[in-house]
Amino acid sequence: MQKNKQLVITQFADNLKTASVTIETSIPKLEASEVLIQNKFIGINAIYDRELYKGRIPYIQINFPYVFGVEAVGIVLDVGHSVKNVKKGQALSTVKVGTAYQEYQIIDQQDVIKIPEATPEYLTLNPTGVSAYLALKNTAELQDGETIIVSAAAGGLGHIVAQLAKMKKCHVVAICGSSEKVSLLEKLNCCDRIINYKEENIAKVLKNEYANKIDVGFDSVGTYMFDAFLENLAPLGRLVVSGLATELTRPQFEKIHATRVYESMYWKGASVRCFMNHLYKSQHAEARNFLFDLYQKKELRIKVDPITFQGIESITEASEYLLAGKSCGKVVVQL
Repeated sequence: MQKNKQLVITQFADNLKTASVTIETSIPKLEASEVLIQNKFIGINAIYDRELYKGRIPYIQINFPYVFGVEAVGIVLDVGHSVKNVKKGQALSTVKVGTAYQEYQIIDQQDVIKIPEATPEYLTLNPTGVSAYLALKNTAELQDGETIIVSAAAGGLGHIVAQLAKMKKCHVVAICGSSEKVSLLEKLNCCDRIINYKEENIAKVLKNEYANKIDVGFDSVGTYMFDAFLENLAPLGRLVVSGLATELTRPQFEKIHATRVYESMYWKGASVRCFMNHLYKSQHAEARNFLFDLYQKKELRIKVDPITFQGIESITEASEYLLAGKSCGKVVVQL
């Protein structure tokens, strides 16, 4: 009988190696409406994973052993007898918490997302690209010609945000942390100003060049980045929190002894907003269709990190690589 290799959480811990183990399980018989998929590529979401294996995501109920990971692309191996709209050999994208970090997965036909081919690019478009599109549309409410600043702009999410913003003729300020990432952003040709925070002081640059000019701050880093964006918001500016990377590396959130945040926002009519992808599920199909069309027309470029991680056993290494800030584009594991 064919076995399914899985990375599972067996306990809560401070690091992935301690929290997880690789196991092999039997693949169960398909129910009538189910589809068996052989995963080809899986996406790495190291910061989210870290909160998961530390037991700090309030809306996820974990029963050990727990398969984790969110997104994958693969090929249909088999279908249940009542499945009519999916055929063997078809490429599918899957996005569901607690499913991706395994070689095979079974989903109900109602969760099927058809894609032209099972490639890392379609893995990046769904759901990372979907998040970029929905965050700019719903949370940032980005308008044509505005000034937007994007942290972690060379990452899986950031490089799509920057391109979508430029399509709206915005002035795009991109922040990254290495010469390789600067090069990636330059090649995308969508950034009006690139700031390498290892070489330039973000707070000083923004104060000198963008004081009261930031219509949208798109931040997935937090702490000093959040502060710099907030200080330089334009009237009616929106600061979108799409992640908390620096805070989540610490034992606890930093305690700030200062005036409340509205002191610097009230007279500008500015706002701080948070984005969570799963709260916009009803719009996911719209976002996918829009992004897939752009990509197929070659109007949107998708960057996958050039480092090749191979097999379930490499997920830990891929996670550590991403957490170390080395990634350029989306980090994926090939199976």
